[in-house]
Amino acid sequence: MTLKLVKPQSRKQIQAELHISYSQLNTYLICPMKYAHSYVYGTPWETKPSALAFGSAIHKSAEHFHTNLKDTGEIVPVEDMIDVFTGRLDQEFQTSEMEWSFKNGEDFEALRKQGIELVKLFHAEAAPQRIMAVEFPFSITIPDVISGEGDIPVKLAGVMDLVESDQDGVYCVVELKTSAQRFSNLKLKYDLQPTVYSYAMHRMKLATSEHSTLVRYDVLVKTKKPAFERYFVTRTKADHQLLIELINQVLRAIEQRIFYRNTGWQCGDCQFKKACLS
Repeated sequence: MTLKLVKPQSRKQIQAELHISYSQLNTYLICPMKYAHSYVYGTPWETKPSALAFGSAIHKSAEHFHTNLKDTGEIVPVEDMIDVFTGRLDQEFQTSEMEWSFKNGEDFEALRKQGIELVKLFHAEAAPQRIMAVEFPFSITIPDVISGEGDIPVKLAGVMDLVESDQDGVYCVVELKTSAQRFSNLKLKYDLQPTVYSYAMHRMKLATSEHSTLVRYDVLVKTKKPAFERYFVTRTKADHQLLIELINQVLRAIEQRIFYRNTGWQCGDCQFKKACLS
């Protein structure tokens, strides 16, 4: 769990700080009203997207794989990964009292079967380098570019799925994703998540170069024939500066309670659909 030169805060410590995460930032950019319902108004969820349980179970299975490999140097049997996946998925669905929402006519059994196939694929094709950290939390300060003085009182926080190192000690941040399709060049170029990770590594003085760190997406593609895709991206100092400015602007908008509806594809399985449109 610990990187050289870094003593990470615990998740509990980070959650106690005033902070914004990539997820919160992305939620506001997709729909400010959803952000308000999620993080300001405390609106109860109306439904629970099945994708959340599915993604959580996949990540827990991969975490088990990586943690065991880091601690023992051994690869767990695929059956162990499947047990972790199905156990987490079953727990999610059995303990929730909320109605689940599914996409494209899916149901629980179809998701379970699909997840098992993706876990098998991950086990067969995952090839991590030296594992430095699994589920690595971070919390960094952000310069106040509006006032031009010091840092803003809100930190940028998150958890990196995996941090690897090659034989030369160069770090790579790895983000595991499940996706219905392969990633486009535009997504790879503009997605904010690797920018957040790259900037965080830079601020923690763990950057690959002076400013940037290599970020890799490990993507389990949920096509008819599942695929395991790897995409490598880097970010520049200019990308970091744009991120800093964006965070400053979004936080200013939140402070001024600028929450408007942005209707579109994101409304499909939104947990606040009724409350938003009432």
